[in-house]
Amino acid sequence: MAVRIFRRIAHDRRGSLGFEFAMAIPILVTLMLGILQFGMALHTAGAMRNAMGEGLRLYKVEPTTTEAQVYTETLDELVGVDQSGVTSLKFTKGTATNGAQYGQLKMTYKMTPMLPFAPIPDIVLEEEKWVYLQA
Repeated sequence: MAVRIFRRIAHDRRGSLGFEFAMAIPILVTLMLGILQFGMALHTAGAMRNAMGEGLRLYKVEPTTTEAQVYTETLDELVGVDQSGVTSLKFTKGTATNGAQYGQLKMTYKMTPMLPFAPIPDIVLEEEKWVYLQA
């Protein structure tokens, strides 16, 4: 009797689609959110590089530019990204061993992951750019 009931249940296909969907949807949603988060990190890194390039371009065109002006230009050019995520921005002027003047800009940005149900640490992006002045 029990064997017959087990066979009938094992061959019943009703509800299998709903069960398979319930098993697959959390994996698919997590994968989609991960792809979106990766895209946001790539966008932020690109925006950082562009903004740093604009700040250093200002220094290259006008070598008497102050650090504050480079910081302002860099943050103004940080488009499409929350500026409150910038944790450090450092501009350094110097002279290389061959006598060439240079400017170096370092930026650190902290992103909060968008997966609220997973204990993921903050994403920290670091970029560094150099520019050499003409002699």
